[in-house]
Order: sequence, then C-alpha cells, then structure tokens
Amino acid sequence: MYSNKELLLQLLEESSNPLNELQINDILSQLDLARNGNEEAMLYVAETYKQIKKNDGYLFWLQSAASRGNTEAQYLLANCYIDGEIMEEDYEEAFKLYKKAAEKGHADAANNLADMYLNGEGVEENEVEAVKWFTFAAEQNVPEAMFTLGILYEQGVGIEKDEERAFQYYLQAAELGDEEAQYRIGSIYLDGLLGKEQNIKTAIDWFKKGANVYHVDSLFNLGFIFENGIDIGRNGKLALSYYKQASLLGDLQSKINIARIYEQGIDVKKDLEKAKKWRLLAEQQINMMEK
Repeated sequence: MYSNKELLLQLLEESSNPLNELQINDILSQLDLARNGNEEAMLYVAETYKQIKKNDGYLFWLQSAASRGNTEAQYLLANCYIDGEIMEEDYEEAFKLYKKAAEKGHADAANNLADMYLNGEGVEENEVEAVKWFTFAAEQNVPEAMFTLGILYEQGVGIEKDEERAFQYYLQAAELGDEEAQYRIGSIYLDGLLGKEQNIKTAIDWFKKGANVYHVDSLFNLGFIFENGIDIGRNGKLALSYYKQASLLGDLQSKINIARIYEQGIDVKKDLEKAKKWRLLAEQQINMMEK
C-alpha cells in the first residue's frame, strides 16, 4: 500500500504543507529507489510520511529498511517502541533493535541500549553491560553517554569509583554542548567537588553556557551567586534577571527569591507590591503541585 506512487502523490497534494513540483518529483524518485531496495531511499520516504503525519507509512518503510539490517532504521524503529506514541509500547522489541544496531556500530543505539541495561528495561538489569555500551557510545562522541559515565564513575555504579575520570567525562560532555554536563561542571566548581578547588568565576562561565540554552538550574544558580555575592560583587539586578528567566521556566524557588529581593531592596528599589505579586505566584504554584 505505502509503496504505491499514486497514493503517495495524493497524500502529498493533500498535505497542509504544499510542495512544489520539483520537490514532489524528488520524493517520487526516492520512492522508486526504495521499491528497488535502496535503504537510504527507504529512510527518505519514511521521513516523508512522518512529515505529512502518515504514521503507518512511516512505520512501513522503517520496518522495511530495518528488516534489511539498516542500523539507522533499527534505531528509529526502536525509538517508536519506546515512545509508544504511534505503535504499541514494547521495551523488549526495542532492546533487540537497539542491540542489533549497536553491535554494528550505531552510537546512539549503543547509548540507548546502555540505558536499558542500566535501568533493567526490556532486559535484566546489568550495570557492567551498561558501562560497556556507554563507553562505546562515548568513544563515538555521544555527549549523553559521556555525562552518564560521569555519574557512574562518580557514584561507583557498575565500575570502581573514580572522581577524576568522572570529572573528565563531565567535561567532555560539557565541551560538546550537553547542558546537563555544563550545569554539573558549574556545580563542581561552585562547591569544590570531585577534588577540584572552588572557583566561582569558572562556575559562572559554565552556568552561563547552560543559561544560554535556558537550563533552569543554571539560571537559578547564577541568580543565587549574584544575589548573595558569592566571591563576586553582589548584583541584585542581575540576580533578578536570572531568577525571572528561571521562573518563566517553572522554577518555584526563583519566584520566592524574586519576592525577597523586592522586599529587602537588594540593589533595587524596595517594592512591596511587586514582592506580593511574586509571593502570590509562588503560592499558586505550590497549590497546583499539591492538587
């Protein structure tokens, strides 16, 4: 059904995102290649069906490519089994697909496979296997795997505790842009953890990287540092700016701290009305959480 050119043409023409003739001809050419066994074309056609929100067509071509051993298709199909949004959730089937793809070198599949071993999802929990596959994925520059290895080495899960290796994995992930790792490195320097000396300037630098991508805890910590002048000049106005960004992302404590800054007039004009407004917002959030 989903290899039928006329059906696909009709679906493309009915799509809410109209395509020009050149684009349509390109898709139909890819369909011809897919029908003749070209795996990359199968992925292309699958993505086309996904974009026009025809999930059955997306799954048909993913399964076609996966059955031929295509690792990207196996990885994407496994994700579908995990998400359970367009097909029935099946962790055991997802595990099998991730394992097939990982054993052929697919880095993201290896990372997800490691997660399943670590959490005992679709397979019996096995921390040693988890470390093995996280390490493989990290060697292929998957930041999430590096960050998780940092946690495992820091806590000694599935491997001997090693604070320096934990730090190095966190740092590698942070340098590749992982926002959780950037926050963790900032926290390490803020509190002097993992054998590192406290260095507020370095902590601020890393928190700012996280803040640039709206990492809520990084924003909060910047607000906290500037509100309290931790090893740096106190700046209530700057603290307010960071707290307000964090509050927009749902951080309760930021709302409370904003109220305190206005109540005490910390480097801003004392304003009890604004303080009252932020206290009320915090109370409303608490009430929502308790329901």
